[in-house]
Amino acid sequence: MPELLRCPTCSAPLEAPGRLDTTARCPYCGTSVLLGAAAAAGDAPRPRSASVAEVPPGGAPKKNAAAGVAGCAALVLALAAGVVVATRSGSTPPAGPPQPPSAGVARTADPSGGPPAPPPFADVVLRFGAEGTGAGRFEDARSVAVDGAGRIYVAEYSGGRVQVFDSLGTFVTQWMADPKMPLVDMEVDRGGTVHVVQSGRIRRYEGATGRLLGTVGAAGESVNDVVLALDGTLWIATGSAEVVHLARDGAVLRRVDLRQAVQDNATPARLVVSGTGQVYVLDQWTSEIYRLDASGRFVDRFGGTGDGPEQFRSPMGLAMDGRGRVYVSDVGRGIRVFDAAGHFVESFAGNAVVFGMAFDDHDGLYTAQRNNHEIVKFRLQR
Repeated sequence: MPELLRCPTCSAPLEAPGRLDTTARCPYCGTSVLLGAAAAAGDAPRPRSASVAEVPPGGAPKKNAAAGVAGCAALVLALAAGVVVATRSGSTPPAGPPQPPSAGVARTADPSGGPPAPPPFADVVLRFGAEGTGAGRFEDARSVAVDGAGRIYVAEYSGGRVQVFDSLGTFVTQWMADPKMPLVDMEVDRGGTVHVVQSGRIRRYEGATGRLLGTVGAAGESVNDVVLALDGTLWIATGSAEVVHLARDGAVLRRVDLRQAVQDNATPARLVVSGTGQVYVLDQWTSEIYRLDASGRFVDRFGGTGDGPEQFRSPMGLAMDGRGRVYVSDVGRGIRVFDAAGHFVESFAGNAVVFGMAFDDHDGLYTAQRNNHEIVKFRLQR
């Protein structure tokens, strides 16, 4: 009577093989079985541990029934582990169901499963100052400027005091401008010559010593703000609603009547100039910014009073980075950033009260935070 063949893995009966077949596949568990091994194993396959122990080094099966059982058991173990094993007929048994990923592997950069958060627009890299009158202390610092060597100049609104710091914020020296008049603005050129606006006039000082170098006479006596262009020329905003372009020697190159240019009542308070000569003028009364081209022709305006992303509550300072983006300090709303066309980009610095702002050659932004009696430098991340 022919012997019933059973699967050595699940003991299920195997289908009758053909005369020339050397393997059979279990219809229940899918195991590929060596026919000689199944016949030798009979109805009671030996434990796997004993069978595996009989497999010789190198994996070559012995030419007897016991070795067949060992080889079959090793095959079952390999299949259970998901390893592809070639049978004697050259077919490949199934590798089993896919395994889930390791619990220690993060699927995304964001733990919440969403896209990774963008970096902050700017972060603080330097902070110095405290309240007082000693070295490195401030009472009402509203103006800050940086020269080409990285020296930082900080001016008090009252008393005419100007302090000089190195690039790390370490106090170097101080000197006095006019102690009787408010100091409303300060700019410094790359060589360290400081331009101070007091009493509606622009005076030049040697930054390292405070020695008075002279007055920019052609600017007149109603100056509100001065900015230095990259070519060394000066642009000024006046109390008579004019924007004036001055040569290096102080000669007048161009006068723009802002009221006529914008066809509206305008009071220029702050301005900045891009590397291509575009002029942005802040009107603190209307909370608007007017954009002029290099010839002084009005192009457009943006801003206005309100709490919207492209509006201002109380704009105080104006600055421009190396990409031509415009920065406006808005009291209680930190610093607001706009592209060259006046579209809102980002805001940062929380609700800090920022007055003066100045960029260095590496897009480091220095801010005079008057209420905290500090100078805070930001590094742009985007």
